[in-house]
Amino acid sequence: MTRAVRPGVVGAWRAARAYCSRSCFPYHAAWRLFRHAGVKGNPTWHESFYRSLICGRAPWWPSRILVCGSSDETMPEVLSRIAPTAHVTVADACPAPLALIREWAHHAGTYVQTIHSAAPKLAEVGGAFDLVITDGLLSLMPDPHTRDEVIHRLASLVADDGLLLYTTRIAGPGGRLEYDAPGRVMQAAAALAWPAPPRERWRLARDKIARLSRPAPFTTPGQLADAFRTAFESVRVFTRPGPPTPALAAHPAFWAGRGSICVGVAALTPVKRRRT
Repeated sequence: MTRAVRPGVVGAWRAARAYCSRSCFPYHAAWRLFRHAGVKGNPTWHESFYRSLICGRAPWWPSRILVCGSSDETMPEVLSRIAPTAHVTVADACPAPLALIREWAHHAGTYVQTIHSAAPKLAEVGGAFDLVITDGLLSLMPDPHTRDEVIHRLASLVADDGLLLYTTRIAGPGGRLEYDAPGRVMQAAAALAWPAPPRERWRLARDKIARLSRPAPFTTPGQLADAFRTAFESVRVFTRPGPPTPALAAHPAFWAGRGSICVGVAALTPVKRRRT
């Protein structure tokens, strides 16, 4: 039986305690604070990009949307404003965000299908979707081979006339996104609430402080576009260099002109479906 979880800072923390494994608990327990502080990218930063690519087609399009990876209910909420009649499916490797999405959908009077499934295989996900959308997923993959596997798997889920949208941030010359160190401190603090013996909590907190975040997998928009061109015939890249939040605007990297940039990829026609 699904446990009810109320969205919000406390609800997200409770969901993390109820569902998360050791590896993802600190991130999901602190995620809501990151989002409210404006220091971690989320779908609201890219809503105008999504809207520009989704709106303007046939009134019924898209009818089926797949969201691959979602830290909480933000992506389904954004999509409910852009494509309110679409059937939305969300796949994620962790049950915590799926619980938050179901609870949000219940309160919003809508329905979102949730599937517990991990990239790159996404073994539990099937069918063809008008729109496949994901925010920042590739940055979670450990190596280029796995990222390529994810891109090709997502391409296999796009309908013949469908569209894939991918959004992310690309770090400046330093190779790491703004507020990396404070983010690790916040995750370490969250780790102390992990439902485990005190010694394990402290060990997890120390690990979060000591371990640097994974470097950004792409350093230019062109590199990101090339990664998608291995699986799609048509790939367009959109960039927004300005800081999307006051918190980022206040960071010294933006003062020095070395701040991160928001990037969106729109990909059409999976390579395996090219006509000869």
